Amino acid sequence: MELIKDKKLDSLTNFKIGGKADYFVEIENFKDLLDFYLWKKEKKSPIFILGGGTNILIDDFKGVVVKNSIKDIREIEEGIIKVSSGVLVSDLLNLTIEKGYQGLEWAGGLPGTVGGAIEGGVGCFGGEFKNLVLEVEAFNLENGEMKVFKKEDCNFFYRDSFFRKNKKWFIISTVLSFKTNFNKDELRKIAEEKIQYRKEKHPIEYPNAGSIFKNYPLEKAPEKLKNFVIEMNKVKDDPFPVIPIAFLISEAGLKGKRIGDAQISFKHSNFIVNLSKATFKDVFNLIELVKKTLEDKFEIIPEVEIKIISDRFNF
Repeated sequence: MELIKDKKLDSLTNFKIGGKADYFVEIENFKDLLDFYLWKKEKKSPIFILGGGTNILIDDFKGVVVKNSIKDIREIEEGIIKVSSGVLVSDLLNLTIEKGYQGLEWAGGLPGTVGGAIEGGVGCFGGEFKNLVLEVEAFNLENGEMKVFKKEDCNFFYRDSFFRKNKKWFIISTVLSFKTNFNKDELRKIAEEKIQYRKEKHPIEYPNAGSIFKNYPLEKAPEKLKNFVIEMNKVKDDPFPVIPIAFLISEAGLKGKRIGDAQISFKHSNFIVNLSKATFKDVFNLIELVKKTLEDKFEIIPEVEIKIISDRFNF
């Protein structure tokens, strides 16, 4: 285990934005994790666990950024795979397709790690990562407890989980269940279709953190807004009826809005892109502008989906 002081974080995020962390450590195996736990017991520093860096906006961090790089995949039995949390979702997807396992092909082009997919309750195109989970193994960085969480203990909800609310738990691995004996070519075709969709509809040509806001539950919307989106045929299942926040941002006239080098994407308005040298403050202020505008125009406050880490700003 190597601790690095004053680590710049911009290169570790998809946004290419980041301040400095007091300390940075990369965890590659369980020994590293134990060594870090013993070190942390003495220092009592705040921690932030970093996966693939795909859905975060991070500023300076007065504590330790812990990079999860535990990568191991093992087939327990046919259709049952134990996968470490630092494995990329794309690598897991490729493995399952080669084995003819069905259940993850909706994630074609999905960035990030398995641990991040669990923590964030990831899903898209009607697929949900939580549907694959049998159990999750995690380590408590405050008291050293190792625990196996059954699926029902993970409290998966819409883009949420127990682990997102309880940041002291470091996800080590998960056991996933897949349907077997599917045609590899058909699975690959579905995954490639999702990859192509992302290329066409998402601004992946620019650094970004994915969808900034969660789609808004239809049942929570004011009656006026509910009637409007139904009339416009804009309600989607995700996996329950929601109002696409991208549609509301566009309707509010914010598509293309720019603060510094941060811009609401013309291609997909629930994305904010880094045109070149966007700062944490640029993106943060743009997020706040969207929230205020949607509150004024539609009487809702959208919930931020990405993780925002900062010592300077209150949010």
